[in-house]
Amino acid sequence: MSADHPSHVVKRHLQSLLCLLAALHLVGGHWGVMQMVAWAQMLRDYSQDRSVAEAVMDTFDGEHPCPMCQKIKSCRAEEEKQKPASLLKMDQSGSWLVTSVVALDLPESPWTPENSLVGFVIPQPLAAQYLAAPATPPPRVDV
Repeated sequence: MSADHPSHVVKRHLQSLLCLLAALHLVGGHWGVMQMVAWAQMLRDYSQDRSVAEAVMDTFDGEHPCPMCQKIKSCRAEEEKQKPASLLKMDQSGSWLVTSVVALDLPESPWTPENSLVGFVIPQPLAAQYLAAPATPPPRVDV
């Protein structure tokens, strides 16, 4: 069978889909998907007896949660309680700074001049290269 056989294509797409779903689950994306479903249902239900603008306001103001939103909130809180302490520490903001503090304690490089300046080039806009005059052609030699 060739690599372009329909069964290989389907298998490759199925593998990609399963990897995507696994990654989504690992980062907690399943809660986001369920919350979007809950919001869609709330918009549908609220817009039946009021204007669309009022339905949108009531859906996203947080003061009118549906039973599904309440269940999602309680399940997420329960999941957070079950996380190991090491994962909770990593979720705290600023925990990634610990690795950058280590870099500050390293000795200076012996080959770096002490008075060296680091400069940055300001990029020119794309249009600036077309505004400049064309380059002068080289002189021609008549033979």
